[in-house]
Amino acid sequence: MDSRIAAAAQGLVAARRDNRIALLDAAVAPRDLDEAYRTHLALLELLSAEDGGPRIGWKVGFTNAAAQQRMGTTEPVFAGLLGKHAYVTEAEVHSPNGTGLGVEAELAVRLGAPLAGPVSRHEAAAAVEAVAIAIEIVQKRGGVDEIGLPTLVADGTLQYGSVFGPWHTGFDPLTLRDCDVKLQVDGQTDGFMSASEVLGDPLNALAWLAEAAERHSAELKAGDVILLGAIIPAQHLNPGQLAEVASDGLGDVRVWID
Repeated sequence: MDSRIAAAAQGLVAARRDNRIALLDAAVAPRDLDEAYRTHLALLELLSAEDGGPRIGWKVGFTNAAAQQRMGTTEPVFAGLLGKHAYVTEAEVHSPNGTGLGVEAELAVRLGAPLAGPVSRHEAAAAVEAVAIAIEIVQKRGGVDEIGLPTLVADGTLQYGSVFGPWHTGFDPLTLRDCDVKLQVDGQTDGFMSASEVLGDPLNALAWLAEAAERHSAELKAGDVILLGAIIPAQHLNPGQLAEVASDGLGDVRVWID
């Protein structure tokens, strides 16, 4: 492994361990997205070795034009999911720095077959064996203005954890865009939003991921779980708050922040 990539990954691990922003020395910080993803894959290996749990899948981020414009990119991004902070149905999650965590309402899929390279929506759908409602738990470890987009991507694009609802094997993934999803925080909600907020169709996010992962030497394997992108903008939860995400036909999930 390139010494700069290794040093950057080690620096990101140290930043997490010390609970500080992911600001790297300019001598090792990734200079572009290619280096960012190489650093991120190295980071996943280090975190997994340090009790982060096995890699269980991937997330897709920046899945609408507004988010991409805000972050200074023209396509989504991806990051790995590790098992340490992956939960089923509900969870009580400690805020590492006592200031809370963010939550995003998402849909997730589980792959029944590997997926790689440019694929159509139908080819992406054919690789899906199950669908679930989900919450992505996010932690701001430095904004794009503070650490730059490459370092943000290298650090995992805010990824902290995930909560997955029951897996539905009879759900047609080609109908994902028709799902309506609701996020409640302490019982308050702005109502349902359509999953079509994710690139027009969440399957477009999966198809993009298949191509981008191959481009950056990552693998989508059978059994991987994929968070397809925020349907509702992230909301911050302070310690003591509860978030619930629900969708008709898929059930609900919840997370408490302490």
